[in-house]
Amino acid sequence: MKLIILAAFISISLHLLLFNDYELTKKNEVPKETLKKEKKATIAFVKIKKEKIEKKVAKKVEVKKSKAIKKKIIKKTKKSIKKRAITKKVSKRLKKAPKNITYEKKRVTKIPSQKKVKALENRTLEDFLSQEDPVDKKVLSQIQRLYGREFETFTKVQKAFIKKNFNSFQVITQRVLTRLGYPELAIQKRLSGINVVEFLFHPNGDISNLRITRSSGYAVFDKYSIKLIEIAYKNYPRPKTTTLLKFNVQYRLY
Repeated sequence: MKLIILAAFISISLHLLLFNDYELTKKNEVPKETLKKEKKATIAFVKIKKEKIEKKVAKKVEVKKSKAIKKKIIKKTKKSIKKRAITKKVSKRLKKAPKNITYEKKRVTKIPSQKKVKALENRTLEDFLSQEDPVDKKVLSQIQRLYGREFETFTKVQKAFIKKNFNSFQVITQRVLTRLGYPELAIQKRLSGINVVEFLFHPNGDISNLRITRSSGYAVFDKYSIKLIEIAYKNYPRPKTTTLLKFNVQYRLY
């Protein structure tokens, strides 16, 4: 009997304990509907926050745009006000001024550059030289023999200078030859000959690249011709531009 009572007592106490635990778990459990509601509420709250932030940003952008537009409008209005004021002043002055007076615009003359001036000078020189008298045919034939096709590459000024002064170069050189005298060796051996001299003649009166392009066949005459040119060139007519000169130097015993 004692065992039955104990067993009954233990079973009753166990049932009570289980019952209490069940009630506690029921109390602590949160219904699913409330959880769902809470989740929806948090999502809605986040959306509202985002919308508010976006609205604030949009307002700031609009405010900045409106300020920039206002500044532009203010600048334009200021410019227009200044223009109106200037036009009013000018109109007042014109009204006050006498009607008979006529105002002329000042002509600004531009000073031409040095390059343009030189180009104009060369053109005028070329035009002037091209209108000169025709050159003797003998002189032209001599020039063509000495220069060949190279003569066609020269400018009008260079060509005109050579044609005009070709004879004078030879005459001045021959005068210096007669003044200095015939080479002694050539006199002793009774030699004669012709050589061709070539050099660049500059506008300041200097010469360069002096040489014999066609030898007479005698070293005495070739060396003597270079000495003659070094003395005679000071009396030659000077060119306007650097010009290549070629002419004959003759040696004859009479």
